[in-house]
Amino acid sequence: MTIKLASGLDHVAIAADNTEQMVQWYSRMLGMIILAQTEPMESTGQRTYLIGPPTCRNAFGGMMLEIMPRNEHVRRPRESHDPGISHVAWMVEDFDEAYTHLAGQGVGFVGSVVGAVGGGRLISFVDCEGNLMQIVERKKPLNR
Repeated sequence: MTIKLASGLDHVAIAADNTEQMVQWYSRMLGMIILAQTEPMESTGQRTYLIGPPTCRNAFGGMMLEIMPRNEHVRRPRESHDPGISHVAWMVEDFDEAYTHLAGQGVGFVGSVVGAVGGGRLISFVDCEGNLMQIVERKKPLNR
């Protein structure tokens, strides 16, 4: 018997030094839009945001990124295969266009373009606060 509990990925959360700056970065780099936001927190003056691609117009329309204020702990540097969540990979329809746009914006790429597990291409990069991200293009569906 196959149990189906999860129907999709709702969001991934990133605790940020500056939530507004990070939202602006994702808007400029990946075309993300604000889907929802809180009032500023009394303690930090920062908001928590839910952002996503323009095709994600509500909480049921696709993957979102939650940008929330970080706590007072020191950020530890991370590498691709450190234990825990490694990176977030964003699907792109045109890899060359996305790569050219990111390169033109001065994004810090990590490594070079490689083949993606299951087919396609990907490259890793870091966001404005050092979180590891990827763009990935798949030309055909994965085999099941």
